[in-house]
Order: sequence, then structure tokens, then C-alpha cells
Amino acid sequence: RFYRGNQWYGAEGAELPKPVFNIIRRIVDYLVCSISPGSVSLSFTDENLPFVRDRDTAALIRRATELLSKHASYRWEQNKMDFKVYSLLHDAALSGDGVFYCWWDPSAGSGQEYTGDIVTGLVDNTNLFVADVNRADIQSQDYIILSGRESVATLREQARRYGVPQEEIAKIVPDTKAKNQSGDLGEHELLADDESERKATCIVKFWREEGFVVFEKSTEGVVVRRQRTNMTLYPVAYMNWYPTKNSFHGTSPITGLIPNQKFINRAFAMVMKHMTDTAFSKVVYDKSRIPEWSNEMGQAIAVLGGTNVADAVSVVGVGKLQEGYLELIELAVAMTKELMGATETALGDGEAINTSAILALQEAARIPLDQVRRSLCRCIEDLANIWVDMMCAYYPDERLLPYIEEGTERAERISFSLLKGALLRARVDVGEFRRYGAAGMMSLLNKLLEGGHITPGQYIERLPPGLLADRALLLEELKATKNTGREERAFE
Repeated sequence: RFYRGNQWYGAEGAELPKPVFNIIRRIVDYLVCSISPGSVSLSFTDENLPFVRDRDTAALIRRATELLSKHASYRWEQNKMDFKVYSLLHDAALSGDGVFYCWWDPSAGSGQEYTGDIVTGLVDNTNLFVADVNRADIQSQDYIILSGRESVATLREQARRYGVPQEEIAKIVPDTKAKNQSGDLGEHELLADDESERKATCIVKFWREEGFVVFEKSTEGVVVRRQRTNMTLYPVAYMNWYPTKNSFHGTSPITGLIPNQKFINRAFAMVMKHMTDTAFSKVVYDKSRIPEWSNEMGQAIAVLGGTNVADAVSVVGVGKLQEGYLELIELAVAMTKELMGATETALGDGEAINTSAILALQEAARIPLDQVRRSLCRCIEDLANIWVDMMCAYYPDERLLPYIEEGTERAERISFSLLKGALLRARVDVGEFRRYGAAGMMSLLNKLLEGGHITPGQYIERLPPGLLADRALLLEELKATKNTGREERAFE
């Protein structure tokens, strides 16, 4: 609610103006964009590989891990994971936790005879429940539960598909238990006349039997589906923004900002109220001597009696705001941003005097965010391990695994049955976003050109996009001029 700008909800002081100076949104956007990776590279290794004595088997496993690494990049692009990672960080910044959830969609097309594929989505942390809320490791939980809201028609169709009797299907009815959903708008649903278009709460419970994951999806009174899988990992990966001691859930950076945000809004509201009430002078007059006062220009005002008029009228001057009050508000805003690392330099609001110094200060401001960045990397590694675990559980050996190599899409088969006995581990390498814009790039290129370290052609090739029209034509002309000069020198 505070991030969205609804910061006076339920607040006292109805007589005050209700301005919103949303520093929370500015800080959260900065934090999320600072941590969001510019590129992600996934690779897989088998920790048992050094102990495999058969060379042919070792070669097959090594080739399989190479293909899995290439396929991970392909899957990352196909599933638009860059956007989903950004959404994960946004959820974590607002609620303290970001949660990935993977499930098998049997109807997903694959471009080959085998249908079905892994789908990756996001779940609100209010819809994730674990057996031990004091333990942060999700894979060591005895069980986990995911809750959600689906239309009655969808739930009935799923129950029918998995063989639930018709009398049980009829028990799937809509309910009004939407208040526990994340966000203020989660409880506002379509109130259709047809009950099949309305929603009901459903839960999916995961637990292990003999080392393999079992899941059960149910509504309040009906078990829609229960199945034992060949997976060994719970299909949920999560991260905390700030870990909380002895708690599964993390802490949001907004938690400590809300009192500051309230003070800033209320302080500005009181300034506005003061200026509205006292910005203009007021006339005080003796009504027994002046029956009616008029502010019309040039209009005469009647005064009873012949005494001094100045005794019957007085002008009250404008009110004066206490010195230092506005400076206090500015200090509160500046200190709040600074303590969260969102300084003027980091936000790009400062004056660009020295590009190198600005970049150095921006990098230094991001150092405290390394803890959150490491938590994100661990979450992505957990997600990659879940992908491989689900592929080993659902993919047959005959299924082709697509990947991109040298700009060409290719596909190969690997032995998933062989990988089931491997100890696969994922590793993630996260690249940084480009931390400087066109101005910083231009400054660096100018220094390289002035120092003679690059040629004019190299300078033009590396200019930021949009700064130079017909760049290719200019490069051809420079190249032609250079070749002409060489021919003239050779002729001489």
C-alpha cells in the first residue's frame, strides 16, 4: 500500500491535506534495479564424476552436464526469466520474501512428439506455508503447502480429468475466503451470477515418501488430485531480502521506512495547512461601528460614529512558519535515503562533475546489497536444481533437449536415467548491469581518443546508439579515405 502511494489509509487527521511524497517507491525501485542481474549464466556439474571409474559412463555424464548447461540458457530465455527475477526481487522488497514455484504442465507443447514441460511462476509469500516456521531451509521441511484461488469451473474440470466422482465434484463450490490474499485488491473478485465463474480456495501440499515427493491438491471438502512423483526436491525456491533469526520468512526493507514516510507526509501536510490558513492577512473590525465589511475594490465602507476609524479596524498580518521546520523535513528525507544507500549520487541526481568518481561512489553504495544479491544467487541455483530434478522425473531418454549454439538452435538427446544417479549441482554466474549511461561512455571514449589509444573509426563504432546518424556510412567513408591515402603514398 505504501509503495503504491496509498499512504493515508486509515490515518487520523481528516482536517489536514493528504499529500504523498513517496520516497519509499524511489528507494525500492533503486534497490531492486541495483540487485537485478544484467545476465545470468547457469552451469551444472556432477560431484560424483571424479569417482566414476568407467570412462564411457564418465564421458556420457560429462556431455550430459554440458548440454544441461546450454539448455538452461535456452530455458532461461524461453521462460522470460529476467522479468520473473525482477518480479521476485520486487516481491521480496515489498514483503520480505520472493518465491518461485515450478509445476509440470502436461499440455505444454515441445515441438516434438513428447508433450508437457516445466512451468515456472511466482507465488506470494502469504500463500506459502511450511512445517517448521523457525527453519529457513525449505528442502528440509517435513511438508510445504501452497494456497491459491482458482475458478470453480477450472477446479471441477481438473477433478473430472483425474477421476473424481461426480458427487464429489459437486462439492466444489465458491467461497469468500479471499481476504488472506496478498495485496489490498486480492479480495476484490468477479461476483458472477454463475457460480462456476467464481473462485474457491485450493491448497497443494507436498511431502516425501521413501525419498520421493508426493503432492495433493484439494479444496475445502474435495481432494482434486493426489500423485506420487519421481522428484526428490520440493518444486519451490525462495529468497529472503533480510534474513530474520529463527524465522523462515524474511524482513522487508520497507518495514523501517514506514514511520519516516508517515512523518514526512504529515509534516508536509501541517505546512500546507498552516500556509492555507495564514498565508493571507485578515481584517478584524468592530461590527457595532462597521455593520458590513466589503473587499470590493474602490467601494466605500460605512462607519457609525465620529471617532477614529483606526480604532474600529485592524489588519492581522500573515502567520510565520517556525524557522528550521522545512530544513527538518528535508533532513528527514535526505537521511532516510542515505541510510538506505539511495544517495543523490546513487540515484543519479547529483551534478556530473567527475564521471569516474560518480561511478566509484555508485559502486560503493551497492556494497551493502551484496547480502541480498547472494540470497538471489542461491535462489536461482535452487531453481536450476529443481529444473534438473523435474527433467529427470518427467523427461524420457528419447526426448530432445534444445539449446542455442553459435546463434543456431540445436537439439540432442541425453540419458536422463543415467543422470538420476548423478549428484548434480547448479552454479550461477551473475553479471552486473551496465552502471553508466551515454554520458559516462562518451567521457571515457573522449579520453581514449585524446590519448591516442583508439582510432577515429574505433571511436565512432563504440559511440552510444542514437547519437550519430548514418554511422555505417561514415565508417565506410573513413575507410575509403584511409585506403586512398595509402594508394597515394604507394604511388609516390
